[in-house]
Amino acid sequence: MIYTIATDKGGTAKTTTAAIITQAATYKGRKALAIDLDPQGNLTYCLAADARAAGSYELLNGAPAQDVIQKSPQGMDVISASRDLRTETSGKGSARRLAAALEPIRRKYGLIVIDTPATAGELQYNALMAADRLIIALEADTFSVQALYQITDTAAQIRQSNPRLKIAGVMLARYEGNTNLNKYLRGQIEETAKTLKIPYLGEARKYNDIKAAISFQQSLFEYAPKSNGAADYMAIYEHLK
Repeated sequence: MIYTIATDKGGTAKTTTAAIITQAATYKGRKALAIDLDPQGNLTYCLAADARAAGSYELLNGAPAQDVIQKSPQGMDVISASRDLRTETSGKGSARRLAAALEPIRRKYGLIVIDTPATAGELQYNALMAADRLIIALEADTFSVQALYQITDTAAQIRQSNPRLKIAGVMLARYEGNTNLNKYLRGQIEETAKTLKIPYLGEARKYNDIKAAISFQQSLFEYAPKSNGAADYMAIYEHLK
């Protein structure tokens, strides 16, 4: 199963979510592959992969998938990102490149997770065209409802060419439930998801253990397996099985 994490909005912890879901799958014994399709390369860093190695840019430009996969010290396979991804432009059939490149290897993995840039465009379209499921990661802020409508509209358009694509659900990352405003915004997002008939996967609360694990380039489930952050993300991961 291929999951793409996407939202037409920055600062929603998409990369953190992609990293920890991949870590959760690995911790549970599933063979997992993470693909960094964001030129910033933050997922590559989170998973302690080598950013200098051939990766998703080369994959999109004809390199066989098996030639660009590296093993992370955290245990999962990774296809890294580089700033060369910024040069990707549209062309005939270009949005299908990732799907075609992953077809020979997709059945080798129990889970494939793709991280995307924060804006719609060539890279996001490739990720959605390759995906079976879309996870929408948001934060409890004023513009998240708008972002939810935008990404669901994009998914509906992509589904015309990729009928496999379904929305696995929406989740809140870095959630702080100690203010009435955040509780209100969470309710707004849950209600919008219900209106759109999208599952609500829950919240991953904001914890220092998550930030520390990323800083030390360690799996959250090795760094702090009994932390509340690990419990929150594991609960979300279990929704995806």
